[in-house]
Amino acid sequence: MRNYWMMLVFLCCSITAALAQEKNVSGTVTDQNGLPLPGVSITIVGTNTGTQTDFDGNYSLMASTGQTLRFSYIGQKTVEKAVGASSTISVQMEEDAQALEEVIVVGYGEVQDKKLVQNVAQIGNEDIQDIPAVTAQELLQGQASGVQFVQSSGVLGAANVIRVRGVGSLTAGAQPLFVVDGVPLNDNDNTFNNGGNTGLNPLQDLNPEDIESFSVLKDAAASAIYGSRGSNGVIIITTKKGREGKTEVDLNVFTSFSQATDLIPMQSADQTRQYLVERGFAPSVDDLPQGNFDWVNGVTRTGISHNANVSIRGGSEKTSFFMSAGYRDQEGFVIGNDLTRFSGRLNLDHQANDWLKVGMNIGFTNTRNDRIGVENNTLAPLTSSYLMLPWQEPFDEEGNFLNTGFIQNTIGIEQLETRQVDNTRIIANAYANINFTDNLFLRSEVGVDRVQGEEFGRGVELFDPRPDGSPGGNAFVLLTNDNKWLTNQTLNYNNMFGNHSVSVVGGLSYETSLDNTIQAASQNFLSDDLRNVSSGGEATQTEQNRTQWALFGLFGRVSYDYMSKYIIEGSYRRDGSSRFGSNKRYGNFWSVAGGWVLSEENFLKNANWINNLKLTASYGTSGNDRIGNFPSLGLFQNSAYANVPGLRPLQASNPNIGWEESGTLDLGINASLFKNRVSFSANYFEKDITELLLNVPVTWLSGFASITQNAGSMNNTGWEFSLKTQNIVTNNFSWTTDFNISFIENVIEELPGASDSEEGKFIAGSANQRAIEGYSANNFYLVRYNGINPETGDAEWLTKEGDVTTTPNFDTDRVIVGDANPDYFGGITNVFRYKNWDLRAFMTYSVGNDIFLDGLRFTDAPSLAGAYNQSVRILDYWQQPGDNAYAPALGSLTNNSFRQASTLQLKDGSFLRMRNITLGYTLPSKFLENTFLKGLRLYATANNVFVIKSSELDGFDPEVTDDNNPLIQGETFFTAPQAKTYLVGARITF
Repeated sequence: MRNYWMMLVFLCCSITAALAQEKNVSGTVTDQNGLPLPGVSITIVGTNTGTQTDFDGNYSLMASTGQTLRFSYIGQKTVEKAVGASSTISVQMEEDAQALEEVIVVGYGEVQDKKLVQNVAQIGNEDIQDIPAVTAQELLQGQASGVQFVQSSGVLGAANVIRVRGVGSLTAGAQPLFVVDGVPLNDNDNTFNNGGNTGLNPLQDLNPEDIESFSVLKDAAASAIYGSRGSNGVIIITTKKGREGKTEVDLNVFTSFSQATDLIPMQSADQTRQYLVERGFAPSVDDLPQGNFDWVNGVTRTGISHNANVSIRGGSEKTSFFMSAGYRDQEGFVIGNDLTRFSGRLNLDHQANDWLKVGMNIGFTNTRNDRIGVENNTLAPLTSSYLMLPWQEPFDEEGNFLNTGFIQNTIGIEQLETRQVDNTRIIANAYANINFTDNLFLRSEVGVDRVQGEEFGRGVELFDPRPDGSPGGNAFVLLTNDNKWLTNQTLNYNNMFGNHSVSVVGGLSYETSLDNTIQAASQNFLSDDLRNVSSGGEATQTEQNRTQWALFGLFGRVSYDYMSKYIIEGSYRRDGSSRFGSNKRYGNFWSVAGGWVLSEENFLKNANWINNLKLTASYGTSGNDRIGNFPSLGLFQNSAYANVPGLRPLQASNPNIGWEESGTLDLGINASLFKNRVSFSANYFEKDITELLLNVPVTWLSGFASITQNAGSMNNTGWEFSLKTQNIVTNNFSWTTDFNISFIENVIEELPGASDSEEGKFIAGSANQRAIEGYSANNFYLVRYNGINPETGDAEWLTKEGDVTTTPNFDTDRVIVGDANPDYFGGITNVFRYKNWDLRAFMTYSVGNDIFLDGLRFTDAPSLAGAYNQSVRILDYWQQPGDNAYAPALGSLTNNSFRQASTLQLKDGSFLRMRNITLGYTLPSKFLENTFLKGLRLYATANNVFVIKSSELDGFDPEVTDDNNPLIQGETFFTAPQAKTYLVGARITF
């Protein structure tokens, strides 16, 4: 028993001594220049205990004598210090040159930034981590030179237009290829047209909180490795991965409020009645309908949205993981436009043994989009609200919705009817890296992009009555399954021989996609309470379509450098596509590139103000196959006659149709100066697009009007500049600026077989826009408007020869008057940090582009007064000699012609938009020491705060375009403007 008590006393003394040795250790961490380092990770080796330095580089934590503190920071060498008698441990860290080499993601691999000879715009996590984005493209917009980003519509879920180095095709796909964790995305718009040509956005199925970085492959040296799909550029999206260390939980929540940025000022009911009396439509205002309703106000609202995202990130020496779950509930500023998204992700990496590493990336999204008409559609709330006469009311005296006729009561439609798209998408891949030696490994991966969608619509009897009085109403459903699977097998070899470094990758790729759609529709419902299509009394459509394509490619890339100073690289890919004719199914794409790192030369070694200086040059080819699945085949379509099945010819065969190709020359310079305080890049490029895929008129007797052929060419040339500066860096304050600007010119060189005009052969994109030989792909071709004659009150135009006339021919007097493509565009970001405060201001701009406001032909049309509402602009009509009026005199014979398409509706689309302002505050770590929190950041954001534009664009958003058709850019028919949003949120790290 005595021994028991002695042991107990000894144990208590030992515990007491150990506790006595635990103490508060604090200090300051600085860099090699003696400046404080915020965010340095300090951990006690062998435990999960740790902390981070605050903005002033200070830290404190509880530790015991004899334990070891590990100090780690990106770009600095890791330092370990033992805890001794002193309670103060300060550390000065040293720069780690190897760690500072930024790694850039390129096609089928990675490369150090110093050795990069391709033109790749990298948008890293530090560029996007503080942006509270709702959609993935918000992180990309305005961040890279040469990349034009246009918001096609303010309607939720609408696709955006992204052009990498200008228009890359006329009739084939012009959007870049998106690759997520090695999986090229399908971007088919498997939905019904909802007015205009604005399809749904394929990037809405990505949670922006999951994205680690973007790599935009711009030149052929970068995109040629993707062969047949690289002509329009490639955007590689890398999602977040796990990392070794203590598990970290991150919660980000925010709420936002949105309103329309621009709405057309329309006439009130009183203004309309007075104007019509002045026009002589009625003897007095009392003789006109007396209702009064503000339709624009009735279809708009303040949208309230909520977003929540939680992620868990961590790992051990062998296994790392990243998991996330997100929820988005978004209301648009137009009634009936709502979007809900649930997302989940699991990324795993595991080092099974010395020679095998395996992993997977799985992203799941379910998106439910309550759709509305976008534009040029009487079901579009904004379109109908602008055109509806203001005395027409949506309700009767008892509060019931009214059928308002051709211009439909969209308030009632959005309340009573259904138009919904429900999409489920899985983007996933799994890989295995097999190391044969330290320098040679095989990467085998398989991936899927599975999209399953259902679009359902149900129209009620009130808005879809039968003329004979029988039950009305309609319903339709579209079921889609777009399933892609792919496999990549790559063999990689990397080695150094003294001053020589070699990197080789070779492999094969196969992917195939099966798209299956089923449509059904019916009408004549006994009751509006019956929802299903099968409840309709008359089936109006039953259709099923199934289509598949496949692509097989062999590729390789070899890179060599000497002393990291002279770099040369070549790539080759051979692709075979099921889309092309049997005679030209395979295409060959290649590139060569070289770089010279001048800053490594002896004659610049003593230039301490130069950190890095590199010249690059490349030339290569890439292709475009996005023209549908069967352009080379002779097709037939089912055609029944007297209930007897049959076939009729649909398309002529062309076994010689092949790849649309582009060849690109790129010359660049990259520099980092003054201890990396200034980073600069400039590139010049020439891009020749040949073998354009066009519908060429058939000149021989065939029964077909046209056939798809390789015919025509065009050229894009341009300059791209990027500048990043650390303007001020002190202990408590810093200011950095990112600026980019791009100048791109597009010229159509040849259009054989196209229609003829005095200006040259052309392809008409729309009634107002043409692609003409010798000019750009998006010329506006219109009669020139000369204004209102101040003496006569008549509207005047110019003939083709330039003579003034009041009776132009709106067909033969047209000339080239503008271009939808800008002279230059870009973005500006300023980031200010003061202690724990940060302020980010981001602007985008576009200069020199024209836009055509087609809606003005209806809202600014005196001859349509009384049929449609008019804007307040036409109240400024000519009344007496000397008036400088907007509209003709009331009795002028030119009132009917005033609404015809001319340069009256063509406006300067230049703008400077304050895209985003974010103010954040990070709580100092000392306030979180005794809590379970690791970090807390509060922030407030305002999007689309203001836009500087032409005064003639009052009520119109300058960012308008048609996303599906590269031949139609910069046109709008009451496109919904961008939303102005205000957002407050918090990011909490556990």
